Amino acid sequence: MKQLPVWALLVLLVLTPCLGWSADTAMDNAQAQAVLEDDDFEDDFDTEFETSENQETVSDPLYYFNYGMYVFNDKLYYYGLKPVAQGYKAVVPVPARKGLRNFFHNLMFPVRFVNNVLQADMGSAAEEVGIFVVNSTAGVLGFYEFAQNHMDMYTEDEDFGQTLGVWKVPEGCYLVLPFFGPSSFRDAVGEVGDFFLDPLHYLDTWEAALGATALDTINEVSFRIGDYEAITEASLDPYQAIKSGYIQRRRAQVDK
Repeated sequence: MKQLPVWALLVLLVLTPCLGWSADTAMDNAQAQAVLEDDDFEDDFDTEFETSENQETVSDPLYYFNYGMYVFNDKLYYYGLKPVAQGYKAVVPVPARKGLRNFFHNLMFPVRFVNNVLQADMGSAAEEVGIFVVNSTAGVLGFYEFAQNHMDMYTEDEDFGQTLGVWKVPEGCYLVLPFFGPSSFRDAVGEVGDFFLDPLHYLDTWEAALGATALDTINEVSFRIGDYEAITEASLDPYQAIKSGYIQRRRAQVDK
């Protein structure tokens, strides 16, 4: 059996407090935070992070750990990932970067296919098979999305975290992972499940797997430079904004 990566073991150790988190404790912390809020910013804060009456907020018992990881990831982005992605973008033309993005997306077929099956969405699973076969052949190993561009074939990205949500597994507490960013207890467990379906993790050496993953990440970030900055610079509390946006997006993906 493939050995779990170090980050997965760290996640499992960190998640223990989430299991014992009670609703009463969450309410007490929420009330304490409300008392400490500055009245001058209360209206702006409420407006920015307004949610519907039916939308629950996710618990954050690991706030200090999460905030520390948020700061770590923030510095990693600005002083590491962003400069590298900018340099990469400057020397690699758009068609090549798009082709590489298509290739990695096609390579992740097992993750999407298996999770569609686990969600009993056989129509999407069959569509995934068709897309993979067409793009791997007519699309030259997936570098060109022939199925999407010429055959109107398309499916949504799926992962094991979404599958657990479809199975009605509670999302648990909010969690920020180093290098990986915002997550939840459920999605962190889902990452472990998807690890075994990711073809990159089955390359001959860990150096090759790490290099391929790094290339995929840098290539993807080269298309999104400015998105993270837009969120953080426009928010009174970037940590809360990212948390709120992540939870809402994930819930929408599960409920679609």
